[in-house]
Amino acid sequence: MGRFSEWLLLTLNRFAPLVNRALLTAKSDPNHYRDFLQTRSESSFELFGDLNLEDKLVLDVGCGMGSNIKYLYACGARVVVAFDIDLCQLRNTRAAFVDSVQTCLLAANAEWMPFRNDVFDVLVATDTFEHLRDVEAVLRECYRVLRPGGELLLYYPPFYAPWGAHMVNWIRVPWCQVFFSESTIMRVARRLELEGSATNNLLPPETRLDLQDGETIPFVNHLTLRGFRESLTCVPGWQITKSQRFPPGWRSKGILTKALRILVSLPLLQEIFTSKAVFILYKER
Repeated sequence: MGRFSEWLLLTLNRFAPLVNRALLTAKSDPNHYRDFLQTRSESSFELFGDLNLEDKLVLDVGCGMGSNIKYLYACGARVVVAFDIDLCQLRNTRAAFVDSVQTCLLAANAEWMPFRNDVFDVLVATDTFEHLRDVEAVLRECYRVLRPGGELLLYYPPFYAPWGAHMVNWIRVPWCQVFFSESTIMRVARRLELEGSATNNLLPPETRLDLQDGETIPFVNHLTLRGFRESLTCVPGWQITKSQRFPPGWRSKGILTKALRILVSLPLLQEIFTSKAVFILYKER
């Protein structure tokens, strides 16, 4: 069965349309990748509603390539502090913002943030929570460094979303982690990489991913909608002021997107049809 599953995934992968072409093309150059993500920041942040950061001290948790920073300033932020654990991406981000005296960039682990209590007005964590080792610990740290009355704005793709496995550098098949075991996915990805036919082979260090040696997908924490809410209940004090789920292709207004919006409202289907989970958390005074 294992060999058949590998053959089937390889075959599907060979004939599947390359729907993430724009993303993969952007990944070929770190600066183009940052620009690509920056163009998406505005539409993504609109999901939070009216965003006024006038004179706010903002912390970008897991800033990656720094794709949010310019938009945060456009929304009125006074100072943006941003950190990431990925030193390779952080070096590139520092080079891009070397002339910005208002921006502080540093290397840090979100589980142990190097900031005092109650200092930031707003925290943002975009496409970050699906990569964290300990979601509960990070929620506690976010609560600690956020001032009373402040907000944490976050969104992430649940693990069972179409591309929630984050395997697009190798696999073209959406929901591959739903239809195939992770061990099968990893064996196929390694085979494609050894053959030199994976996009990942061609990418620079900033956007290349490491498959490592295990049987499970290594660069995501398998965070689901349910798992996030369970972690949240373990951190007293947070209030959810906004919680929404958006389907694949949510930027489109077509008929298919409207139909998918219905599916994300159904409890039995929302885990696999939610492409982006959006939350605003409020720290009680």
